[in-house]
Amino acid sequence: MTLDMLRTRLAQAQAVAQTMAALTLERDRRQGELNMAEAERRKALGMLAPLLAQAGLDDPATLPTLIEASRRQRTLQARLAEAERQILANGDGHTLAEPITAWEASDPDQTAARGLELEQEQVELTESLSAAADALGEARRAFAMLDERPGTAAADAADAEAALAEMGVQADAYVLKRSQTLMLRWAMDRYRERRQDPLLRRACDLFRTLTLGRFSGLRIDYETTTPRLLGLRDDGTTLVPIDGMSEGTTDQLFLALRLAAVEQSIAAGVRVPFLADDLFVNFDDDRSMAGLRVLADLARSTQVLFFTHHAHLCELGREALGTEALSEHRLA
Repeated sequence: MTLDMLRTRLAQAQAVAQTMAALTLERDRRQGELNMAEAERRKALGMLAPLLAQAGLDDPATLPTLIEASRRQRTLQARLAEAERQILANGDGHTLAEPITAWEASDPDQTAARGLELEQEQVELTESLSAAADALGEARRAFAMLDERPGTAAADAADAEAALAEMGVQADAYVLKRSQTLMLRWAMDRYRERRQDPLLRRACDLFRTLTLGRFSGLRIDYETTTPRLLGLRDDGTTLVPIDGMSEGTTDQLFLALRLAAVEQSIAAGVRVPFLADDLFVNFDDDRSMAGLRVLADLARSTQVLFFTHHAHLCELGREALGTEALSEHRLA
């Protein structure tokens, strides 16, 4: 019995010894990791020392607060730069100082009041025009009933003269109100044209070039519930909706808007290459050459990559641009 107990204790002692050996190895490993971490910490502090000295800091523990403050400052500077960029993009070509000066010199209350006055004048003109039209209709109905009313010929003639006189008065009032309405609408259109977005103005020029002058520009129709874009014919009066344009003209309109947006982005400091993948599928040769010249103008400010599997476009490119402005690469 004593021998069995000794064997059991021996086994337990051996197990404890193995556990202690394993723990000792684990302790040594952790101590090694701790030493490596301490060495890395000292190395990092050594690298930070010149930066701390440059910043005038003694305690590295203050760095997180300063880094967070620097991050907030960069965020605010980025937001300020974005706000200035949007002001310039929507400022109709004015510098940043010009709208600030105009805003400081303006009276917000006076501007708002003038806007309300114009709206009220338009409402009054519309009401007056409607009333004049109603009165004219009543006069015409009264004139039509002259032959149906009983009475002497003299009375009928007198009523007819009175009706004609009233019609003349109402017609004059109608013409006056109609003229005032047209003048107000003309003034509003002129104001919108002068305040037209720079992107739309540039798109007008590009659209005129790409269509070889068959369209002289673009207009926005504000009379509908949702404003819509219209093309202005070269006669200066005919407006064509997008769904009334040919497929080729629609492609040229899309290209003009796209190029105007790219140029605006480049002007704002966002310079990206322009990728064109068979843009001139629906263009004839003359309009293709005009499109190539427009892309050559864009290439002066950013890289233009034009992909096509139509060999004749390469020939047109060499003819329109020459070899200096054109670099051709063929893929096998």
